[in-house]
Amino acid sequence: MTTPLHITCHYDLKAWVKKYRRSLLIAAGLVGGGTAIYYGVQYLGLDSQSRKERDAARVALVQKEAEERAEVQLQSHFEGIQRISDSTTLPSVLPHLKASLYSKVDLEGLTDKLMLCKVDPQLLSHRDKMQLWQELKTRSFARTVCAMTAVSLLDLFIRIQLNILGRRVYFDTARNMMNSEDSHVPLSMSVQHKFIAFAGYLHHKGLATLVADTYKVVEIVLRGKQLKEPYTIDELRDVFMKIRASLDSRRSPWVQYVLPPENVLPDEFVATSSAADAAASVSDMTHEDDVLAQLMNETRAVVSSDEFNEVLAVCLDAILDGVMEELYTIYRGSPDNSIPLARMLPPVAGAGSTLLEHPDENRFISILANLPQVHAFCALVYTNSSEEVVASASTVEVV
Repeated sequence: MTTPLHITCHYDLKAWVKKYRRSLLIAAGLVGGGTAIYYGVQYLGLDSQSRKERDAARVALVQKEAEERAEVQLQSHFEGIQRISDSTTLPSVLPHLKASLYSKVDLEGLTDKLMLCKVDPQLLSHRDKMQLWQELKTRSFARTVCAMTAVSLLDLFIRIQLNILGRRVYFDTARNMMNSEDSHVPLSMSVQHKFIAFAGYLHHKGLATLVADTYKVVEIVLRGKQLKEPYTIDELRDVFMKIRASLDSRRSPWVQYVLPPENVLPDEFVATSSAADAAASVSDMTHEDDVLAQLMNETRAVVSSDEFNEVLAVCLDAILDGVMEELYTIYRGSPDNSIPLARMLPPVAGAGSTLLEHPDENRFISILANLPQVHAFCALVYTNSSEEVVASASTVEVV
């Protein structure tokens, strides 16, 4: 990214509007040749100095109004992008994420075997039964931790994509409206579709790596924790926090889970080319590849930034708070406020399932959407225009 992203809860688009005043005057479409003609006729009979002063005052007023209008337009456009992420894009991907996670961290097979052992105690030896319980313990926590991490990663990644894309489309529209002779080529629908397709990498490929990394950490953290040992809600939270801390210390950058190496999508889930793609010339395809590479490089830079790590940590904390609220209900009526770990495994696994269910009314998506740090981070991504976009827009003269 061209500028550092400082996380703040009170970020305002107004400062950015002032910084790129000339570009946004163009985008707002508020200043035209008719205004200049009107003022020329109005003050034709006035002396030069008086006319200059009045013109300067008028221009200042027009610029102020244009800035205010641009700020309102940008704010409205930005908020619209966040609504699309919350209500459409993320919910549409969530079922695929759930199906992929369930296939990679299977619990049903283990529980079925344990149920059969209840019917026929001689089916498995005591040692085999204990191994099944230990595996169920590891997988229950691993599935929920993976769900917490994947939902947070996917939520932020899609927001980054939509804000980068939305900002680019906004400037493309402005340039096309205000300068018909500009040689700039706006983003094609093909590029936009290819760019958004990267949101599917996590559940297609990246999740397998995340599951493997998480499983190893959970296995180490839970080693030696007895199934009959009672846990309070605070002690259970400490287990999740230790898993988080260990995962943070061992993992590679988060970007490996959401983006493929070299920004190349695997062939098996790349959308088939449209008729327009097939008819496009070699030069057009080369240009689109270059534009897509620019978008992907910017996305990778954001996901690799320290600021992304900071806001992701805030998201994971908020999600864990929500999960603990779900689990707290299990402790109601417990005489000593503690429950054996074995009895907590089904609720722990169930909490992970809740994270991925009801995509249209998922409370965890709402939790993330309402975090001021997430909103501030998205605003910074949206307003962090690349030098190429700003420089191109600024070349157009404001009359």
